Amino acid sequence: MRALVIQLRQIGDVVLTTPVPRILKEARPGCRVTFLTERPSDQLLEGNPHIDEILLNDRRAPWWRTLRLGLALRRRRFDVVLDFMGNPRSAILAFLSGAGTRVSYRAPGRGVLYTHRVSGAGNYAVEIKKNLLEPLGIRSEWDRPEIFLTPEEQEWARSERRRLIREGSDRLVTVDPSHRRVTRRWPSEHYGRLCVWMAEQGWTPVVLWGPGEEGVARAVVEASGARAVPAPATTLRQMAALIGAADLHVGNCSAPRHIAVAVGTPSFTILGSTSVGWTHPAPEHTQLALGLDCQPCNRNRCSRDDLACLRGLTPERVAGAIGEWVTGTLGWRTA
Repeated sequence: MRALVIQLRQIGDVVLTTPVPRILKEARPGCRVTFLTERPSDQLLEGNPHIDEILLNDRRAPWWRTLRLGLALRRRRFDVVLDFMGNPRSAILAFLSGAGTRVSYRAPGRGVLYTHRVSGAGNYAVEIKKNLLEPLGIRSEWDRPEIFLTPEEQEWARSERRRLIREGSDRLVTVDPSHRRVTRRWPSEHYGRLCVWMAEQGWTPVVLWGPGEEGVARAVVEASGARAVPAPATTLRQMAALIGAADLHVGNCSAPRHIAVAVGTPSFTILGSTSVGWTHPAPEHTQLALGLDCQPCNRNRCSRDDLACLRGLTPERVAGAIGEWVTGTLGWRTA
């Protein structure tokens, strides 16, 4: 069987789709899996033994190039296309592939382009993605995202850990304070105060940042009174390796939380507009929300215009929840 997996973006969604190639390979021995995505998410698929080929779509390309990509897909003679994106471009690509089985979620206006449409219902995001496997008669308990780091990347991260961790500190915590959506971004000053608490526990909080996010990271470090340490500039894979070398990851509902799951690092997520459905269902991954009646709204703009779900969630409350969780679940001691 030749299978095409389509998940163009975002980075976190691509990471959450990585269980699918493993499941396909285990259910259909000899299956060849091609993964269609976009930059820079392709970096996190490199070295995955369950993916035979990575193809790239350019979202800024004119439509005629989309048609050309579709013809290139057709020449590969896929038997199955699993379109986890479900937008107009991915639907056209799925159709142009010519695959006899084309599966996506139920969406108005594009059903004719697929042979099967399935429900988007479910709890954890990976479980929802696994719905697309049902028309193939494939079911699996596997639900953990995976990123396969090289020994060299892991050694680099261990070296960075030794460089970054403060003298007298026994744990390193990666902190992700950024998000392009304001409804998912806990205030920088709150993160700064939380980092002060972490330092008091004997932990070293290392603030992650990506392109265009230097200002947010700098604001957190300043709000912490320099108790937090800025991470070095990294590629996506280096960021994944650094998270993998950490003892804990704390941050917003964004890609690094899913990367933490994929590299085996416990994670604590601070929720605003999003739901618990993005949290991996294992004790070493948890979250905290203020619990307002309007949560989760899944909106990109606050209908109340006050972001109360984030601003009202105090650093003291988050610190208390983290302390209780790491003590009871991870077996850490806190001051």
